[in-house]
Amino acid sequence: MKPSGDYNWHSVVPLPKSKITQQLTKKHKREEERGFIDVPIVEDHYHYMESPTNDLETMSPKVAALAGLRKDKHVPKGWITFTKRGNRCSLAICKGNACNTPKSNAPKGLAFEGENQHDPVEEPLFQVSGGGKIKGLHDLFCVVKGLLMTLA
Repeated sequence: MKPSGDYNWHSVVPLPKSKITQQLTKKHKREEERGFIDVPIVEDHYHYMESPTNDLETMSPKVAALAGLRKDKHVPKGWITFTKRGNRCSLAICKGNACNTPKSNAPKGLAFEGENQHDPVEEPLFQVSGGGKIKGLHDLFCVVKGLLMTLA
């Protein structure tokens, strides 16, 4: 999904098909404006699998620890930020608190809460910039997992 117009941010709120309720649809779909606030209803094949084996905790325990889904004595709770502009990628793995941001006029419940909302107060654990080698979510998680494995 690409932003439209002259917006400097684009919010996407994916709603898993198996979790859809009238209340969620009403909450998120009423403010939808294509290319500015997109609310796609997505298939979640994980829900339909008989024995789920592809969960984050099993496949990437270090990434799951960063997300706060499990404990790891070497990996603190935190977040990742990833940007791609043309062929240039920037990745930061952060911990601690994010910077306080001014009050936003954005509708509540969206990913956007203010410019620089994900800037860390402390130095990031890792900060990497370079060519466009990350082509998808799997690539991103593999890079993050590899970097987190060096913490010991």
